[in-house]
Amino acid sequence: MKEVQIKTIMVPKEEWDKVVTTLEKMNNNISGLMSKNVKEYLTKKEVMSILKIGRTTLDRYIEEGFLHEVKLGKGTRGYIKQSELDDIMGNV
Repeated sequence: MKEVQIKTIMVPKEEWDKVVTTLEKMNNNISGLMSKNVKEYLTKKEVMSILKIGRTTLDRYIEEGFLHEVKLGKGTRGYIKQSELDDIMGNV
């Protein structure tokens, strides 16, 4: 069995609270992505938020074939498949 040496470090409470808050946000984001209630189709607004891009960039991704827009029903609104976004982001 290997021995492990543990050192104690002092961190100001404010900094520790920031770390904890960041970890909680990351946990919530990951939990949301991995939940079984993941939508099959995402709105363009949702995709822009996930990828942290603007509308022009999203439209360019669609135009260049990087993402594929799907029209559902009689409406003209376009959606992006969640599975396609997962593939791009490596969340398979």
